[in-house]
Amino acid sequence: MPPLPRRLVISAFLLISLIVAATMLRLALEWRQALADIDSMIVTPAAITLPDTLADRLDDPLPSDSDAGSPGQAAPGSFQATVPGPGAPAPESENALQLNQATLNILLLGTDARASDTGPPRTDALVLVRIERDSGRVSMLSIPRDLWVSYPGGGEGRINAAYARGEVRFGPGGGASLAKATVSRLLGVRVDNFVLINFQGFETLIDQLGGIRVDVPEAIYDPAYPTEDYGTIEVRFRPGQQVFDGKRALIYARTRHADSDFGRNQRQQLVLMAIFERIRERGLLQQLTSLDDYTRALRGYVKTDLSRSQMLAIASFARNVDGDSVLRYAIDSRTIVDLREPATFAADPAALKRLVGQFTGQAVSTAGGQ
Repeated sequence: MPPLPRRLVISAFLLISLIVAATMLRLALEWRQALADIDSMIVTPAAITLPDTLADRLDDPLPSDSDAGSPGQAAPGSFQATVPGPGAPAPESENALQLNQATLNILLLGTDARASDTGPPRTDALVLVRIERDSGRVSMLSIPRDLWVSYPGGGEGRINAAYARGEVRFGPGGGASLAKATVSRLLGVRVDNFVLINFQGFETLIDQLGGIRVDVPEAIYDPAYPTEDYGTIEVRFRPGQQVFDGKRALIYARTRHADSDFGRNQRQQLVLMAIFERIRERGLLQQLTSLDDYTRALRGYVKTDLSRSQMLAIASFARNVDGDSVLRYAIDSRTIVDLREPATFAADPAALKRLVGQFTGQAVSTAGGQ
């Protein structure tokens, strides 16, 4: 080959090599940043033992929920909660639940922590998500924030106060543990993990996704939606499909004066499914480019006791999940009984037992994704 063409070939080869090397370096740096962000969200479990308050469960747990050999399962006579400690990521150990386990129950908690708040926040959104590996079945159960419950270890009050109560009683990190234990006691289903997100992080995620599409079933008018500065504003939503940015989506998920907390639970489920569909549309479950953009946006807003490997396993599982097939349930006006003040309302035992049976697949479900 003459000298000039040879030099051109060599130059082209070197240029391509430099581009490939730069791309690989960029991806490596993105992954490094993403992993650092993820590690900052993960909290290390520290076991505490609460008195056995689960003996009066509404229903026996599923075999996969009660396997005495399951990692982290408490012995009979005690309920073993976990208090996430600050700092280090959860270890990749035998205590980390993987999707090689038949079921995984994850408690989603949304908290309205504001910069001016000095005490631990309450959780205004509580949704239990159940993943069943073998059947591919996914279901979610919304719990109204004002539901009156008994807390493991003593006392009673609204379920949205369990997180704050745990933080005060057991110290930083105890809130998630008591919230998990309270939901487990209420439903008779083991809660394996939790994900807590500040509503500002929720808003940030939706904006990072470029907005979400929500099919609003009916018009909404709230004359007194609470603002960050403790004032109120009027908000309206027309029926039909529309695109929400983070702020608008958060208002839609939180407004309740137009109907009730039960209506708000339904809206929260619609928004969660819209987020899931947007993630699928953008291919974030198939390819991980620009992952660091999302983890950076969420850093400081999310806490979880899911490990890295669990997150990857769930993402892999979710690739094959059709959003329309996700079964949605809620504790609503049909499943409660009113209590005397200062208590609010409690779940009717028989109705809750039927609902939990449908949620776990032990009873015939009529949810149909609705």
